Amino acid sequence: MAGLLAVFTVLSAPAVADDQDDPWIRGVFTGNSPRPIMTNEIDAWQRATRLAETTPDTFVLVGSGESMQPLYRPGTILVFRQLPYNRLERGQTALYRNRQSRVVAHVLVTKARDGWRVAGLNNGHHDMEPVQADNLVGVVIAAFEPKTPAVVRLVALAR
Repeated sequence: MAGLLAVFTVLSAPAVADDQDDPWIRGVFTGNSPRPIMTNEIDAWQRATRLAETTPDTFVLVGSGESMQPLYRPGTILVFRQLPYNRLERGQTALYRNRQSRVVAHVLVTKARDGWRVAGLNNGHHDMEPVQADNLVGVVIAAFEPKTPAVVRLVALAR
């Protein structure tokens, strides 16, 4: 984990909004989730791609939905890394597949007997099903927020 934090520290120098520097957002500890770096769209994609190409077991996705605001807005380019279940930590944003086969990215709140409880920052309660070793996909190791979100741009191009 120390290697991952070192990679993010180098990338995170120009962090966005000061209110995101607080590890607590809406009563949820998010201190192990990287804050997004605001940059132009081309730079965001280049930085995310470069990180994914040079870090083992990583992949890039564009965030959608509003459950993780204000930390990750729709269109934020997220770099995920596959980690063993036993390396998960409270406050990380985990990507998991729920029983309906939907892929969800929410914050790890607390570890229970049956797995990790997770919650979206805009949700009033934690998710009903836990993150377990068999449904874990990865955790966010870097986030890049394009000044014009990629999702908005893709929708505009589709018209």
